Amino acid sequence: MSTLDVQLESGHDISTVKLSGELDISTAKEVEAVLFELEGGAGPTRIVVDLSDVSFMDSTGLRLLVTADLRLRRDGRELRLIPGPEVVHRVFRLALLEERLTFVDGDRNGDGTEGA
Repeated sequence: MSTLDVQLESGHDISTVKLSGELDISTAKEVEAVLFELEGGAGPTRIVVDLSDVSFMDSTGLRLLVTADLRLRRDGRELRLIPGPEVVHRVFRLALLEERLTFVDGDRNGDGTEGA
């Protein structure tokens, strides 16, 4: 069974979801629940998902992030991704999603500044 650690830093306008471990079919529901909770009500205008410590991601993780991006865009909000290691980022590249999703440098706000 895969393991994934999910840490959440919530702010008024920006929330960061830091993932460590494997994002796959056996762990995606936990991440999905966190994202749904953040999206509900008057949630943050920007959600940053930090993939820098993700060691593996399958198509379930990819689908999870793409659908979250679609929901947030629909609601006038943003999803930004801090890229993971090459083995993880390769999944986005192969699916031709590097240009569709917003990737940012390793900062917590997803805009070049630190802090949430």
